[in-house]
Formats: sequence, C-alpha cells, structure tokens
Amino acid sequence: MAIVVCVVAFVGYINIPESTATNNTSTGGNFENEWVKFQYPSGLFVVDNSNSTHLRLEFYANSNTTIENLVGEVFYCKSNRTDMSSFTKRKSISIADKSGVKIEDGLQVCSYVFLTSDYTDVKTMILNFDAKNYRDAYQTVADSLVIKKISS
Repeated sequence: MAIVVCVVAFVGYINIPESTATNNTSTGGNFENEWVKFQYPSGLFVVDNSNSTHLRLEFYANSNTTIENLVGEVFYCKSNRTDMSSFTKRKSISIADKSGVKIEDGLQVCSYVFLTSDYTDVKTMILNFDAKNYRDAYQTVADSLVIKKISS
C-alpha cells in the first residue's frame, strides 16, 4: 500500500494548470517562495510550479526536466490521518515543527506532514524523493524546511 501511494505522489498527484503556475526555477542550494523555504543540494534543479493556491515543487537531477530526471517533489494536498495508520513501514516524524508519517520502501522515501490537527481532510505537505540516490537530498530539504503559508 505504501508503494502505491508514494508512486501516485511521485508522478504528480496535483495538476496545476500551466497558465497559473509560476514555473520558476532554482539552482544553487537555497529555495524560497510564498509557501516554503529550504536548502537543497546545489547539484539539483528545482522547478516551482506553485501558484497562489497550491504548493508544487519538482526536483530534477539536472536542468533537463524530463520524467527520467525527476528525483523528488514537494506539494500540498489533503489526506486522511486515519488511513496512514494502516502502513506497516511508517515512522512518526516531525518536519518544520509539524507531525507526520514517513514511509520508506527502498525505492522512495515519502513523508506526509500534517499541517492541521484534523483527522480527515487534513491539509498535508508531501515530500517524496528517490530513496536509492537522493535520500540525502530528501533529508537536507526536510531538515531545513520552513513552512511560510498553508493552503486554504
């Protein structure tokens, strides 16, 4: 079950229309927009597809932004806290002073960070990265993440 959920997240759970997304890019190891700020390994290329209502970031191995080079993503969605209790490989975590659940399956490391105290329709930030080659990138982002704004 954990693999399925993370795979869905990794290929794009939230579709933000191109016309409303900012499509900004970032290199150099520091990122900030209206939603979040964090550090990341300087070798990665970040594409900011966020808009005024959603956070949507994609991390690529280089400036060639094809699906083959996608190594991680961070985005907001809604989830159900009680559904997370069924994952057998979950670990309780805290990112940016918010509680969450981290699931690793050897292929991906995926964290659900609960932004509100609700149990259903919980505003959630998902961090999802390739665990084989980019676990350190995930950890750098998770350790330095500051949440500036939560979607309404």
